Amino acid sequence: MTRLRFSLAVVFLTLAGAAAAQEAGPSTGGELIGGVWDALGLRKKPTQEQDFVRESRPGQMDYVPLAPRPQDHRKTAAELEAAGTSLERAAAENRRRAARVKIPD
Repeated sequence: MTRLRFSLAVVFLTLAGAAAAQEAGPSTGGELIGGVWDALGLRKKPTQEQDFVRESRPGQMDYVPLAPRPQDHRKTAAELEAAGTSLERAAAENRRRAARVKIPD
């Protein structure tokens, strides 16, 4: 029975792909595939949460994103010049220090 469902799903997805390219269908491929799985009864419905889970969660799920928010700070030409000068000074200092290092024989 599972092989039959799988075979039907493959055939349907093949045919639906061409049809979706021609007509306005689901906005994403995931919606199309989800609809197929639902129609064939291959996707389980989400289970009801346990009482203790529902009671322990706040009404509003606020979270802190892991990625930092991008800063929209563009440097001016003077700031870029200062940074470049600082890097050039640091490079010159590193070259000066490297020239003093003696390589053992």
